[in-house]
Amino acid sequence: MRRVSMREANQNFASLVAEVESGEQVILERRGVPVAEIIPFRSSEPVDEAREKRLRELRRRLMKGIPLGGKAPSKAEMHGFD
Repeated sequence: MRRVSMREANQNFASLVAEVESGEQVILERRGVPVAEIIPFRSSEPVDEAREKRLRELRRRLMKGIPLGGKAPSKAEMHGFD
């Protein structure tokens, strides 16, 4: 477990996050007093692969859009220019 000052954490945030991602725990100190702890994220829920697959498919469909038929309006028509 490593201790870092708020100033050091602010100046080296990306490298600090990389350390935490690799499993290190970091305590942030303000004037030598611990104020926060940064720990690696651990999901409490197991990943449901079937659900994730359905979500990916839904996102793909939403990004593609749903054709409603008809002609797409021009930019001028959308903004009321004749």
